[in-house]
Amino acid sequence: MGELHAIVFVDVDETLLTINSMSSFLVAHLRARGRSSDEVRAVVGHLAALDRGPDRGAVSRAYYATFAGESADELGALGERWFAGLGPDVWHAPVADEVAAARDAGALVVLVSGAPPATVAPVARAVGAHAWFATLQEQRDGVLTGAATDVVVGESKARVVRAVLRDRGVRGEDCVAYGDHASDLPMLEAVGTGVVVGDDPVLAAAAARHGWRLLPSARAGALTSPTPPG
Repeated sequence: MGELHAIVFVDVDETLLTINSMSSFLVAHLRARGRSSDEVRAVVGHLAALDRGPDRGAVSRAYYATFAGESADELGALGERWFAGLGPDVWHAPVADEVAAARDAGALVVLVSGAPPATVAPVARAVGAHAWFATLQEQRDGVLTGAATDVVVGESKARVVRAVLRDRGVRGEDCVAYGDHASDLPMLEAVGTGVVVGDDPVLAAAAARHGWRLLPSARAGALTSPTPPG
């Protein structure tokens, strides 16, 4: 990774991990609630279709609506069991190794994800993150309403980065951020150095403009079995 950065900001799904944790966790949630394989496929297929559409907010709203009526604590416990059941190849080695090296050299590690707290929290503990940010889910008396109050995607990720920089008294140019999707671009541009994971055309163009490094796709990394960072 070269120079030491003060803070390392990292996207989670298909950047730090080889999987999309939101999809994987949704399947675990639906199965835990006794939904049939056909029902699971139907829900996941519907969300995938929305994700291919122009309104990224639509898929987020539909995703979080599936958790309406669930206990926030029970969903958190399910997240712990879900993550514990994943194998070591869940880590995308090119990113996980760099993050671990930066953390060991004294950098702060901050995860910034649009996924729910139930999936981000166990990942953050496993990677030794100093802080993590996930999409907030509205709840009443500990029960989720199915609404997301702050989806951490796009410009929202950049706002998180700027808030952390202010709180820590750190300059953006002294930090690095990793992302794999066009929606991560505001976060990457909020710091001094961006690292692009995979071949998203928007990020590839930005990398060419800024001179950022490119790392292999996380899905290609799923063929390896790196040691979990720790």
